[in-house]
Amino acid sequence: MPSASPALPVHIVWDWNGTLLDDLDHMVNAVNRCREAIGEPRVDAATYRQEHCLPIRLFHDRLCGRPVTDSEWDTVQRTFAEQMATRLPPMRTGVAALLFRIAEQGHTQSLLSLTADTQLRREVAQAHLDIFFRRIDGRYEPSTPKSEALRSHLAALGELDRRRVVLIGDTTDDAEAARTCGVRAVLHTGGFEPLEKLRTAGVPVVDSLRAAAQLAVEQPTRISEQPAIPNVVLGRDTRRHR
Repeated sequence: MPSASPALPVHIVWDWNGTLLDDLDHMVNAVNRCREAIGEPRVDAATYRQEHCLPIRLFHDRLCGRPVTDSEWDTVQRTFAEQMATRLPPMRTGVAALLFRIAEQGHTQSLLSLTADTQLRREVAQAHLDIFFRRIDGRYEPSTPKSEALRSHLAALGELDRRRVVLIGDTTDDAEAARTCGVRAVLHTGGFEPLEKLRTAGVPVVDSLRAAAQLAVEQPTRISEQPAIPNVVLGRDTRRHR
């Protein structure tokens, strides 16, 4: 992070799963429990990342190579909820220090996730991160698109200059939601989708949350000026991403 803030602060909207959380292994395990419950074989993390998409039912269709039935979908939803209900949130190393540093520099932050709102709030409280966010929004209705959720989230935050709002996430869906709502996006490579897929999103792709935050606060751009570096990974980290 830079030692001084730009003249005008930015507002960062953080994604949760796969971004502030290092929970790819958790999610792969939960999905495999769902697949076992409907008689399908397990998948590995590489397959999970390659096939990942929203809405989640379509993701399961892709993993199965066929549409899941309504009965199977009910089983998948129930099994997944059971798996998520008891987990402890696996935070990425250094997240609290990073959020503190951003706030210290005068920027504001909020949290938006398609995780069920009650679960999201429970996990954020367990991680002791709620003090950093002006607003926390999870999913209130089933199958809500990220773009719709982001639109409602921004409206609830009030009068923000959208030229200075940045969504930091880990999927192409995050980038599309940001584009739909007229804000910037930065994606990082340690989450639910592989680098080659993230490169198609048309937004900057970086290798760490620290690099994402630094890009967000150091390079505020006009909405019409999309950063022209979608095929460049900044802050290359040679360690294996989970």
